[in-house]
Amino acid sequence: MPLPLFAGLRGLRPTNVLAAALITSALVAATQTTWAGASTSSDKAQAKKYLLTLSDMPAGWKTEKNSANNGSGTFPGAKQLAGCIGVPSKLINANPPEVDSPYFATKSGSLEVQDTVSIFSSAKVARTSLAAMANPKTPSCMAALMNGAFKSNIAASAGNGAKVGTISVSRIDPAEFGRGTTGLALSLPVTDQGVSITAVIQAVFYVKGKFGQQITFNSYGPPFPAATAKSLTATAINRL
Repeated sequence: MPLPLFAGLRGLRPTNVLAAALITSALVAATQTTWAGASTSSDKAQAKKYLLTLSDMPAGWKTEKNSANNGSGTFPGAKQLAGCIGVPSKLINANPPEVDSPYFATKSGSLEVQDTVSIFSSAKVARTSLAAMANPKTPSCMAALMNGAFKSNIAASAGNGAKVGTISVSRIDPAEFGRGTTGLALSLPVTDQGVSITAVIQAVFYVKGKFGQQITFNSYGPPFPAATAKSLTATAINRL
């Protein structure tokens, strides 16, 4: 995943602290993967029309250059996560075609949004993927994985001397983002050079037909405004 600019807190700590948050964000994004299905160029062209754009963002936001993904990749802990949740590993360890928006950010860089539209092989598979994300066991299983197998990688990405605290994962309340949505919120505390910062990553999922929206809200320090997140989620899911 490309590292976006993070000007707002750059003077307070090394920019590598952001890498830890982005690795964590990538791992969350990858959990939406499921049986890959063939997609046509017309599917991808249609999916791109569903993505959030800069014009959807609040006034004063910007597009971060060279910040779009080229696919989330497979989830390295798929077998362990699937076993914990109690679903087939093939539900998590494949990678559906997707299109991604660039990152959109405030001028300070303390708030970010990215939108991804996945193209599932069928509407049934899309619903199955959403159900796995909504499984009551998923938050605790993700937390165990983040604080276990992946924690050393996350800490290493933050740079020498950086310390990563306990990563928490909780369920997003659908009432806060819209009917039919589900999602996870991760809290990632990082301390480096005497400065402590908590990155909060909220990933909201929604499916319609064979298309799935994943809107990711990242905040570094100040919380992401709930009203803004709800408005952007509504805009995204209403396009499907």
